[in-house]
Amino acid sequence: MTVKSAKLNVNRFWPESLTITKAAEELSMNPRSLTTIRKGTERGEWLTLFKLADYLSKKTGKHISLEDLFEVENESSK
Repeated sequence: MTVKSAKLNVNRFWPESLTITKAAEELSMNPRSLTTIRKGTERGEWLTLFKLADYLSKKTGKHISLEDLFEVENESSK
């Protein structure tokens, strides 16, 4: 499999009652960036991530997902 294109699209998960303004405020994000992500028009460098996961999967012989590429650190509750 060779990835041709990729974009981030969260529209199918977006609650009807959630406004861009409210989400941007809660996430400390730029509302314009969040709008393009919600519309599914944010292209950024997502293709690079897909290509990298595909490349490393082929090189290692193991399936490597996008989630595998990220090291996520959660805030600890104090």
